[in-house]
Amino acid sequence: MKISKTKKKTEKIIPSNLNGISKWIKEYRDRFSIDIDKLKQTSHQFLASNNFKSNEKSQNNNNNLNDNDNDDDDDDDSGWTVVSRSLKKTRQRMIPSTDKTLNRLRAKHKRSNQKKELVNFYKFQMTDKKIDQLEQLKIKFELDKQRIIQMRQQRKFKPF
Repeated sequence: MKISKTKKKTEKIIPSNLNGISKWIKEYRDRFSIDIDKLKQTSHQFLASNNFKSNEKSQNNNNNLNDNDNDDDDDDDSGWTVVSRSLKKTRQRMIPSTDKTLNRLRAKHKRSNQKKELVNFYKFQMTDKKIDQLEQLKIKFELDKQRIIQMRQQRKFKPF
């Protein structure tokens, strides 16, 4: 089968007067079409300039003897930031184990446990507590009455 010289390869011919959806599809495809040669050229240029900058910095660092093993380069334009965490002191202080300090620690521990306990959780516990307080008040009142009577007998009672 012979191919005639007059026939050429058919290429997609897109008319310039597109309308509607076909126009939008063409614009969308054109927006994302990438010229590979241009992309390759720009990437090579960027890498070359970046390598040149890094070579200059390494030469400056070698020449500069004042910055020995300094990791904090504030003038570093490479885009990297060195992040370090500050270590908090996690060791407990050494406490001499005397009886006084141990008793103080025990009392502190006991107080913290008492704060955590739920006293009067149930309603009957609350009513019992109120009843106990009233009884204690009555007992104190009776004791005060007796003390006043004793003071009157001794004539040391001066209410005013």
